[in-house]
Amino acid sequence: MIWKTLHWAPHLVFWVALAVLALSLSGRVNNRRLAKVLDGGGVEFAPSWIGVWAWIFVALRLALDAEKDLRKGMAHPWGFAAGALLEVAVLGSLFALPGTIVVTRHGLEKVYWLRRNTCIRWNEIVEINTGEKSGTVTIVGGDGTRIIHSREMADRPRLLLELKRHCGENLPSDFPREHLGR
Repeated sequence: MIWKTLHWAPHLVFWVALAVLALSLSGRVNNRRLAKVLDGGGVEFAPSWIGVWAWIFVALRLALDAEKDLRKGMAHPWGFAAGALLEVAVLGSLFALPGTIVVTRHGLEKVYWLRRNTCIRWNEIVEINTGEKSGTVTIVGGDGTRIIHSREMADRPRLLLELKRHCGENLPSDFPREHLGR
């Protein structure tokens, strides 16, 4: 009887991780965390680590399922194609892992795990979009570079205050047009 329960445990863990990932992406898990002040005077806005690890676990589980399809698929071409497409999707999802935004005295930098980092200097910012209902802040540079602070990342009000502190003379007087209370 206990072996039947243990047989279903990996499936249960997968579904729990998938639920945590969905809640994290919707901003309902750990979205009240504070930004981390760095030694050099910068501020770090990291994504929810529970969400990141759930993302990695779900990708790993899907990669293992795709590997099974690839092994079985040598006899069945459609199974092989499905496994290959799932592996490509898993690889793409790993490149889509959320990055960490770092505010420095020179500008904003978004640090990714598996991609090239993006950077926008303070004097290169041409547009700041604050989606009050969506919970995202999009910062656009002069060359089209975008840095997006989404709901799963820490301390949105602090990011808006840092933007006002560094870009205050180029922003409307009522920026960010929303309540920043903690």
